[in-house]
Amino acid sequence: MALDPAPGPGHDSVVSPTTGALLSRTWFAADMPPAVSRRLAAIGAIADVETGMPVVQEGTPCRSLGVVVSGRIALRLAVPGVGDRTILTIDEGDLFGWSALLPGSLATSTGIALVPTRVVLFERDRMLAALASDDELAAAVYRRVLIAVVRRLHATRLQLLDVYRAGNEPW
Repeated sequence: MALDPAPGPGHDSVVSPTTGALLSRTWFAADMPPAVSRRLAAIGAIADVETGMPVVQEGTPCRSLGVVVSGRIALRLAVPGVGDRTILTIDEGDLFGWSALLPGSLATSTGIALVPTRVVLFERDRMLAALASDDELAAAVYRRVLIAVVRRLHATRLQLLDVYRAGNEPW
């Protein structure tokens, strides 16, 4: 089962200084205006993920968007007849579960912690409500999600070049 956000003390209506500090050390939030960063931190929840624990599960609804603040997560795809294959690993500042921001919200891969990993989670409904009511926050978050998607597509392109360079066509 994938990781669920579990709001704790300091995550309902009070900004946890730790959440804001952790986010500010990542590329995702480092250059956000301070007021926007505080509003983002106010809706985040810190979670520690043990090695081997899934954070998202391919084909299931994404319940939260996550930002890795330390550690490493393998993104895996189920390949028919072969099994799960790691397609990419993500590190500090990288996102997982961005499908939570989209209609349908189904995860396109499974994310597994490779080492003890700390993340900040943004529960889907709470994040969508915040983005719908705060244009400045929405602009900052969607811009960074788009950057993350571009980075992920670039990494995938480089992997495909490796496949073709070796002369192995996958079909």
